[in-house]
Amino acid sequence: MKDELFKKPLSRLTDFQFSEDVAGVFDDMLNRSIPFYDQVQNAIVDLVAGYYQPGTRVYDLGCSTGLMMAKLLDGIPELAEVVGIDDSEAMINKTAERFDATAHKDRVSLHCEDLRTSAISNASAVIMNYTLQFVRPLYREQVVGRIYEALQPGGVLILSEKVLEDSTNVSRLFIDMYYQFKRRQGYSNLEISQKREMLENVLIPYKVGEQRELLTKCGFAEVETFFKWFNFASFIAVKKL
Repeated sequence: MKDELFKKPLSRLTDFQFSEDVAGVFDDMLNRSIPFYDQVQNAIVDLVAGYYQPGTRVYDLGCSTGLMMAKLLDGIPELAEVVGIDDSEAMINKTAERFDATAHKDRVSLHCEDLRTSAISNASAVIMNYTLQFVRPLYREQVVGRIYEALQPGGVLILSEKVLEDSTNVSRLFIDMYYQFKRRQGYSNLEISQKREMLENVLIPYKVGEQRELLTKCGFAEVETFFKWFNFASFIAVKKL
């Protein structure tokens, strides 16, 4: 379904939630709202294929509708188990629908849980695509630290986020470039402004340097950026062997 949730003026703007309405249009929302979304997902499949260890799990934290999980299962036949965790019941239901009656169903585990307390273990790769930015900064080190502990030596955390730059002026410019991108995808100024206001208190971006510092502080030996487009970036963090 096409994302038209913010097409008309809303009488009351509340904090953005991953509701059933959002889940119903989420795939279209992501494809039209995140630059190079498909290409980044394809790159993640290749990265996971390079770091996957037989007999381990791959986790998608904040799995939303399960599209990333489906790409992993299609692209890496030897994956034994892909675990999707999301705190939105509507998203977990959408993911379950995606895999119901498919050949991948037996290799998928789904859990509707809070990322701050969900159980993670025996992982060779953990993916967080545009998810950590919705975790309150107070809890981010705790979440990333638990991921680090759950990874096998040589395992990886792959993280994609909205980001800020050290320069306030450049950050503003990049955000303007992003809104131009959204207009080219068919979103109106009203849709952009209403969604921005609803996200203001729930999506809190870090600077690129702050992301790298967090990952290093939690123990990752190598942290590299493998994708960057204005105010979007993807990182790979490797646990030492």
